[in-house]
Amino acid sequence: MGIKKSEGSIVVDISEWEKRDRKDNTTDEGYSYTAKITEETVINHEDGTESSIDDIKMGQKVLVNPPRGNDFESHPDEITLLEMSYEEKYSRLLSHIDGFNIVVMYEVGETLPMGMQDSIYGEVLNILEGTEHRAVAAWVEYNPDYIVDYKDEFDIEQFPAILVFNQEEVLFKTYNVNELYDFFKNLNK
Repeated sequence: MGIKKSEGSIVVDISEWEKRDRKDNTTDEGYSYTAKITEETVINHEDGTESSIDDIKMGQKVLVNPPRGNDFESHPDEITLLEMSYEEKYSRLLSHIDGFNIVVMYEVGETLPMGMQDSIYGEVLNILEGTEHRAVAAWVEYNPDYIVDYKDEFDIEQFPAILVFNQEEVLFKTYNVNELYDFFKNLNK
C-alpha cells in the first residue's frame, strides 16, 4: 500500500481480492487502485476508535467501503484499519521455505559493501551444501513508515544489518558477514 498524504489518497493492493476466483492465483501480477480520501471519508481502527490518514502505515491491511466495483468512483465512505497477524506483519522477512531466510536490510540510497551483495547468498549455499539445511535470501530496504518499524523491533544499531529468520522468528542478527558464515558453519556441528 502506498500513502500519498499530500494528495489525500492511499494506493490499496487488491491483488488477492482480484485473483480470488482464479484456480491458480499464484501469479506475480499485482492489482491496485487509488482511494481518494475526502472530508466525508471516515477512518477508524477495527475496534471502532477514530483514526486519520496519518495513522495509516505502509503495509497496513485496510477495508475500504464501498469496495472497488463498477460504480465506485475512488471516493470511499469508510476506511477501516484492520488488525494484522504476526505472520502478516513479518511476511516479508519470515522464511517461506523449510529453512532460513537471510535478510540484508539497508537504508535507502545506501550502497551495500561487496560482501553483502549476491556473493553472501552463494557463500551460505556453499557452507550448507551436503547438509539438510536450506536457505533463501532477500535484500530489504528499511522503511520507517512500514507497519512495523523493524529497526526498533530488532534493535538494529546500524545499516546494513543481516538477519536470519526461520518460518517463525528471527534467529540471528549481525553486521558482519563473517559472523553470518560462522552462524551457518555452527549449524553443521
